[in-house]
Amino acid sequence: MSPTADTGGTRMARTVLELKCISCGVKFERSFERKRGDSDYSEGEMVRLEGASCPNKCSGEWFAVEKSHPIRKFKRNMGG
Repeated sequence: MSPTADTGGTRMARTVLELKCISCGVKFERSFERKRGDSDYSEGEMVRLEGASCPNKCSGEWFAVEKSHPIRKFKRNMGG
């Protein structure tokens, strides 16, 4: 089997969330890896991300998901 075949190991997917702080309204992006197949965050959903706080230093811990999009990897052929 090839090393990229899914043999029951944990496959990860990178996701970017566009978030809005509930306390002060500042918008920012956060990217992270999660297990492939885990549920996606829906627009308008309230989330509390582990280890995340508002970049505006307002001590906000709850965020509204504005947008969620996966980062897909593309194979590129280099050369002629």
